[in-house]
Amino acid sequence: MAGPSRILVPVDLKDGSRSVVDYALQLARPFGATVDVIHAWEPPQYVAPDLLVASPGWDATSLEAMARDTAGKDLEKLLRSVDGSAPVALSHRVVIGEAGNVVLEEAERGKYDLIVMGTHQRKGLTRMLLGSVAQKVVGHAACPVLTLHVTTD
Repeated sequence: MAGPSRILVPVDLKDGSRSVVDYALQLARPFGATVDVIHAWEPPQYVAPDLLVASPGWDATSLEAMARDTAGKDLEKLLRSVDGSAPVALSHRVVIGEAGNVVLEEAERGKYDLIVMGTHQRKGLTRMLLGSVAQKVVGHAACPVLTLHVTTD
């Protein structure tokens, strides 16, 4: 079996995201694989994403545009902090939608060989209420999924 050539790395931009990206980059280097890092922003359930957000002195902008811009800057900041000792073709983007569905759709569309993602190992009520993005992806992805336990401080 050949090694991966395209690796998808979904991140939530919380603590632990950097270690997941670093791991994916280490995995990609020996194979010359590309790494695509994505962050899914899910619009609030009861607020329209085209809701205008304004403040004195600012131009009004939609909630979605503001969230996408903020997440994009956070994603760029995260990627500037990763280990760049050996070059790996790395791209990143923010995608709008429910995280589990976004990851599965992106993996299928991009014909990825591997998904590398973190899991927080939530238990009890938190897991029941929030579900598990990693569990959904592992259960439905057409390609292998490598999950890494990440801790949140």
